Amino acid sequence: MTQKKKESSSDFFRNLRPKFLDWEPPTEAEKALEVKARQDARDNELKRVTDLAKKRDGEKRAGTARGR
Repeated sequence: MTQKKKESSSDFFRNLRPKFLDWEPPTEAEKALEVKARQDARDNELKRVTDLAKKRDGEKRAGTARGR
C-alpha cells in the first residue's frame, strides 16, 4: 500500500490555485530587450538573404559569361 503524504490545508489550497493568477506583465526593460532582439534577428535575416541574393546573382553572371 502506498501512503499519502499529509499536507496542511493551506498547502493544499495554495497548490490548487491556478498558476496564471501569479502572472505579471513584462516590465518596460523586458519589453525593450524583446524589441531589440527582434530587430537584431530581422537585421541578421535581411543580411543573410541579401548575401545569398548577391552570391546567386554573381553565379548567374559568371555562368553566362562562360557560356559565350
